[in-house]
Amino acid sequence: MPAPLLETQDLTKTFPGVVALNKVSLRLHAGEVLGLVGENGAGKSTLIKILGGVYPPSSGRVLLSGREIRFQGPKDALDAGIAVVYQELSLIPHLSVAENVFINRLPRRGVLVDWRRLERMAREVLAEVGLSDLDPRTPLAELPIGVQQSVEIARALSYRARVLLLDEPTSSLTEPEVENLFQILSRLKAQGIGILYVSHHLEEIFEITDRLHILRDGRTVAVLETASTHEDEVIARMVGRDLGQVLPEQRGQPGEVVLETRGLGDRFLKEVSVRFRRGEVVGIYGLLGSGRTELLKALVGARRPLAGEVRLFGRPVRFSHPHDAARQGVVYSSEDRKGENLFFGFPVWKNATYQAIQIGRFVRLGVPQARAERRAVAELAERLNLKAPSLDADVYHLSGGNQQKVCLAKALLSEPEVFLLDEPTRGIDVGAKLEVYQLMAELARAGKAVVFVSSELPELIANSDRVYTMARGRVTAELTGDAITEENVLKHCLEVETA
Repeated sequence: MPAPLLETQDLTKTFPGVVALNKVSLRLHAGEVLGLVGENGAGKSTLIKILGGVYPPSSGRVLLSGREIRFQGPKDALDAGIAVVYQELSLIPHLSVAENVFINRLPRRGVLVDWRRLERMAREVLAEVGLSDLDPRTPLAELPIGVQQSVEIARALSYRARVLLLDEPTSSLTEPEVENLFQILSRLKAQGIGILYVSHHLEEIFEITDRLHILRDGRTVAVLETASTHEDEVIARMVGRDLGQVLPEQRGQPGEVVLETRGLGDRFLKEVSVRFRRGEVVGIYGLLGSGRTELLKALVGARRPLAGEVRLFGRPVRFSHPHDAARQGVVYSSEDRKGENLFFGFPVWKNATYQAIQIGRFVRLGVPQARAERRAVAELAERLNLKAPSLDADVYHLSGGNQQKVCLAKALLSEPEVFLLDEPTRGIDVGAKLEVYQLMAELARAGKAVVFVSSELPELIANSDRVYTMARGRVTAELTGDAITEENVLKHCLEVETA
């Protein structure tokens, strides 16, 4: 086998209180797609940032075509031919496609921008990612997210990159957009570009990669040929135990109805009637714009219903605010971790206890009891297997899976009877997902009512006692038992959507 295009030798990175990477040796060959997989906190993002020039390694070496390289910053990595496309796109919406592709490198004629040359250059590089029909003068904000992703890749290629690092590239893409991305990657692979591909979606990993490099707790635990392995083995390597040991146990029998709606409606929701019982996990599924999130928000007072009613323990209630709902035993955890659930710039323990403080827990004579807060968070962090340098660490610096665990801790510390969880596994790895599934089952066994919205049908089917399907603001079906199948769920969503 020829020498690697990109190689790391015993790469180590330490931060205060944590070893993020521990002697990781990785090889990426020209014309190869190498999958980098591992749980949140396994070290994937740290490795990407070292290769992309964001972090210097604490020790170890990075070699490109056999020569050791050292970067002072991301520009050095780009100049060397290593380009990174991060999960959060770094494009500028109000600029044109061409300006985004060649940002900070606009061709000039004297002191003026040479717009004709810029458009010609942009068309050439856009053709490499299958966008030959796209007008480079188009404002980026007018394009779908999948096309923006391709523009980001085009920008990386404009640096004549030999190595492309993709960090969760499909997190915001539709299925057709994912297929288009894979076509682009196949063309780049045929051109001899080496691609390091990070994703939580194992089905994508198995479709697009040639080999898998698996990390756990900052160490390499396996390097596998994709064609010679299977999902269960990869999961077992990632989480360090057999899959059968981490799947949720059987839940108990459902009990009394705790929360229900009767004919609930607002400007979007239409006559929604649902009920949630103790001891069961209820899944809610619908396509984009179906009303799933709107329903959960209406249940806790984040949306004001115009018709119908919400009943808690059989009594009509009208919550004025989500804190009011939490005070009465109904907690909502938003799908938007960054925008609605967490306060970046604040420590883990303060984020975890924020809602509990608002409803009067950990408070004596109007004064928060910091010692009691920290003790409760420490106990819960151990229960949830939360990985953080310390409880004083800024929640911003945690991995996505560990940020999600802080969101769950925040809900748990409010001690509710009803948990409303909107996309609780979005953007987290398979190991963290399994822990969320176990937690939901555990809460149901403890007699809580658990409601969760998911866009992933397999997890919805595997973890739900009942499923409500939604479309255009209406509940279209209630499915139980053997009726909870992928075909049935989709049928009840699509019939209304296409009617």
